[in-house]
Amino acid sequence: MTKETKIWRCTSVKFLRIRSAQTAQFQSKPRNASLPETVLRGIGGFCAFCRSRRIHIVRWPATAVQEAQALQRIGLPPIVRLEVKQLSCADTAGAIYGMNSNPLPHIPKTVAMRRYEFVVDLIKRGIRTGTLRLGDRLPSVRQLSEDTGYSPMTVHHAYELLEAEGVCEARPRSGFYVVGVPAPVTDPGKNGHVVHGETVKNLPEALLHIWYSNELGAFGSFYPSPDLFDRNDIDRLLRQLLRQGETRLVGCDSPQGDVQLRHEISRRASRRGSVVSHGEIVVGNTGMSCFDMCLNAFTKPGDVILVESPSYFPMLAGLNRKSLSVVEIYSHPRSGIDPEQFLHLVRSNSVRVALLMGSNHYPTGVTYSEQTMRRVVEIARQHQVLILENDMFSDLNFDGSRQPSFKQHDPSDIVVQFGSFMASLPPAYGLGWIIAGTHTRRLMTHQYAHGLNSGDGIVQRAIATFLATRSQDRHLRQLRGTLAARMQRGLDLIAEHFPSECVVSPPVGGYMCWVRGPVGFDATSALLQAIESDFSFLPGPIFSIEASFRNFVALNFSFPWIAQNETYLAKLGEMMHRSLGR
Repeated sequence: MTKETKIWRCTSVKFLRIRSAQTAQFQSKPRNASLPETVLRGIGGFCAFCRSRRIHIVRWPATAVQEAQALQRIGLPPIVRLEVKQLSCADTAGAIYGMNSNPLPHIPKTVAMRRYEFVVDLIKRGIRTGTLRLGDRLPSVRQLSEDTGYSPMTVHHAYELLEAEGVCEARPRSGFYVVGVPAPVTDPGKNGHVVHGETVKNLPEALLHIWYSNELGAFGSFYPSPDLFDRNDIDRLLRQLLRQGETRLVGCDSPQGDVQLRHEISRRASRRGSVVSHGEIVVGNTGMSCFDMCLNAFTKPGDVILVESPSYFPMLAGLNRKSLSVVEIYSHPRSGIDPEQFLHLVRSNSVRVALLMGSNHYPTGVTYSEQTMRRVVEIARQHQVLILENDMFSDLNFDGSRQPSFKQHDPSDIVVQFGSFMASLPPAYGLGWIIAGTHTRRLMTHQYAHGLNSGDGIVQRAIATFLATRSQDRHLRQLRGTLAARMQRGLDLIAEHFPSECVVSPPVGGYMCWVRGPVGFDATSALLQAIESDFSFLPGPIFSIEASFRNFVALNFSFPWIAQNETYLAKLGEMMHRSLGR
C-alpha cells in the first residue's frame, strides 16, 4: 500500500496533501497559491491526519531522502517512492522532514496523553471553566512553552489543532484568540440527567446544581428572593462610613464585634423578653459560622445531640462533619415538638446538646407555643442539656407580633441563641450573632484559638446604624406583607393543581411551604426530572439525618409569582398526579 504525497513548502507554513498513488512528489508553490481540498498545516496537521487515517511512514530509502533534499534546495521536483506502515507521529514527521529516527524527543511514543494533547486539554479546560472567555488572547507560544516545559513546536501543534476545531484563531502579528467553545465532555457509560451540558446523577449533585444555577431559583432556592430587599439606604450608610475611615470609628474593631451592633442586637432581644448586655453577644461572619462556633465550643466527637426532624438542613451537614451521635425528635408542622417526648429522649440517650428552632421553623413555618418552650427549657435545665436555639428566621412572622423564644424562658443560661440577618437584610449584610450569656468567654477562647474573626467592622457599623435609625422596622413591615401575600398565592395554586391527597400546613412565618405528597410520590426522583424542565424544589429527605420524608417537598414561595413560576408549580402537581396513576 502506497500513497502519493504532494508537499508545497512556503517560507513560514508547510501544506500537505495525500492522494492514492504510488509516488511522492515535492514541489515549490508560492504563498498565495490556491490550496487543495484537504489542507493540513505543518507537522501537527500531518500527525493528526496520519493518526486519524492510521497511516504512518516507516522507511524512506536513504538515497531517495538525500536526493529529495538536494533537489528541493535547488527548487526541482523529485519523485520518491514511499512505503506505508504504522509508526508513531514523531517518526512520521521525522521521515517527512529528513530528521533522525527520533526527531522529536519531547513527544513520547507511548503515553496515556501526548504532550500536545495535554496542551489542547489545558486550553479547553480553561475555556470550560471560564478562565478563558470568548475573545481572550491565549498565552503566546513561548510563554506557554515556558509554563508547561514543552517545546514551542508542541505548543504550536496544539494551537493548530484547536484552530482546526474552531476553538481559536490566529490573528496576524497578534497571536491566538478564543473564538469558540469546545464541545462538552460526555461519558456515555454513566447514567444521569443532562442539564445544560451537565450530568445530574443524584441528590447531592442536584442540590449543587440548584445552588449554582441562576435559572432554578424559584421553589428550590435556599435563600429568600433578592427582590425583597431594597439596599439603597444601607448602601448609602456604608459609603458614608467608608469615607470616614475605620480609624475614626470607635469600637468597630472589637474581637466580639462592633459595640454598636451588639447594642442593637441586645436591644432587639429585650423586646422579646430576653434581657442581655452587649458584652454577652458575639458577632460572626454568617449564621452558619456562628452555629459551627457553638458546635466546636460545646461538643466533642461522640457526644449525643438531639435534633428536630425535619430541620434546617445546612446544620445537619455540620453535625456529620463533627462525628456526633444524632437523635431525632419529630417536629409537627402545626404544634412543633412534644415536650414529653423530649423528656423521654433526653433520659434514654444521655443527650448533651439539643438543637431546636422554635420561631418560624424551617421548613414547616410553625412557631412553638410559649408553654411548649417553657416546658422544654425546664426539662433541659433539670438534665443539664444545653439548648442551641436557631433564631435565624424569627423576624419573618406574617402578623408582626412578638415572637417567643426559648431564650426568654431561660434564667440559668442553659440556652445559647444564634441568629443571622440573612433573611431580613440584603445578602451582603447577612452577618450572624450569638447570645451566649455566661458562655461568652468560652466562645471567645475558641474563636481566638481557631483564628476566627467577627467580620468587617465597617460593615457591622453600617448595619448598626441602619438598625438604629429604625429603617429596618419599616423594611420589615414591607417584607412581612410581601411574604404573606406570596405565600397565600402559593397556597391557592397548590389547592388548584395538587392532588387532594396532599397535606399542607399553612405557615405562620418564613418563606417555606412544607407539603406532604401522595404515598407513592418520590421527591428525590421528581427533583431530577424537574431540573430537566428548568425548575426545582427541595426534597423532604434532605431535612432529616435518617433521610425520612420521602414523599415531602419544601417550596420557597418568596419569589414573585410570574407566569413561568405558576407553570412550574403546575408541573410539580402533574408529577404528583402521575404517582397516583392518573
